[in-house]
Amino acid sequence: MIKKNFYIYSLIGLLLFASSCDQIKESFSKAIEEENIQNSRIPLARVNDKVLYDTEIKNLFTARMSRKDSINIRDRYINTWVRKVITLEKAASKVDVEKLDLDRRLEEYKFQLIMHEYEREYITSHLDTVVTEGQVKSYYHQNSDDFILKTNIVRGSFLRYPNSAPELKKVKGWIKSKKEGDKEKLRSSAFAYADFVHLEDSVWLDLDELLFGTPFMNSQSEVTKLLKRDKLWEASDESNTYIFKIDDYKIVDQTPPLQFVSQQVKKVILGKRKLKLRSELESQLYDEATKNNEYEIFVSEE
Repeated sequence: MIKKNFYIYSLIGLLLFASSCDQIKESFSKAIEEENIQNSRIPLARVNDKVLYDTEIKNLFTARMSRKDSINIRDRYINTWVRKVITLEKAASKVDVEKLDLDRRLEEYKFQLIMHEYEREYITSHLDTVVTEGQVKSYYHQNSDDFILKTNIVRGSFLRYPNSAPELKKVKGWIKSKKEGDKEKLRSSAFAYADFVHLEDSVWLDLDELLFGTPFMNSQSEVTKLLKRDKLWEASDESNTYIFKIDDYKIVDQTPPLQFVSQQVKKVILGKRKLKLRSELESQLYDEATKNNEYEIFVSEE
């Protein structure tokens, strides 16, 4: 029996020794590998005793980059690194680091980064991204005062023709006409000769963007007067003729139509859903920790 136990213990000892040897061999190999990496590093820049090595920037490059692009990225990174280290060392020599309470601040920053990533993943997996037209309309009508216009907007037909285009006089008549035949002639002419065409008269546009680079560019007050006075705008410069027909407009500080802000309303709704999920996550974690007695508060309530 003793002999049998001796063999068993000997076998276990051999196995442990072999395992230990494997671990030593693996640790030794890793040490050699790390030393080789250290020895093969190429210094790229130095600021006093701080050195930037090529191994620290290898993740900046991709296989599809050209040599020129890689060199530009490398050089920009090196210059940025040098400036940052110089600034940091100068700041460290002038600032009382102990007063900064760095450990607490770094711990707080670390907490914020971890929580931000955790919340982002939680929201991504739980967020209902479907926003129906009914939800958009409901939110808009209940909160229309939150969507006051900061620019003038218009709805109508807007054309820019080269001055050399044929039948420009007829275009001015067609754009005012309500006859289907004239509307068809206008579309044919516009798509054949105009270099800017907007005939979707149900779509609202930002007037400032529409007027940019045209002879109609004036002060806000002048544009507002023009909106109230004329439905058909015509003007020419050295190269082009501009023909704008205004069907409807809204001016600064008025409430915009839903169509113009529908995407903005959707973003607001999704933003509120994200805030709700974030609050629910915090409450859920707190409730679970309370249930499982995972924390204690040592200050008694007064």
